Amino acid sequence: MARKVLGIHFVCRNGLNIEELGDSRFKSGDWKVSEQAADTALYLALHDQKNSSSYKQGIIESWEHYEGEGGRIIFYVKEFDRPLEWVGDGTGEKGYCWSEN
Repeated sequence: MARKVLGIHFVCRNGLNIEELGDSRFKSGDWKVSEQAADTALYLALHDQKNSSSYKQGIIESWEHYEGEGGRIIFYVKEFDRPLEWVGDGTGEKGYCWSEN
């Protein structure tokens, strides 16, 4: 079985474009993510920088295509309180937590 994305970490400084929806839910800004990754990801974590724990994180409840620039996705997230450490390699502002398979 192919590996799949379980979690997505983004560098999102100062809560840029985050919208609080109430009831511990929030709407992320728009991100360049494949539909396949969005479909399999279970959680989202936002960090001010890669070497710091997340300041906002939670379970992905749904996602939608951003109406602006192509290929971008907005996530709807149910927040939980436990900060997460950065996961993922590379030099960009996005990191994936992959399944073992």
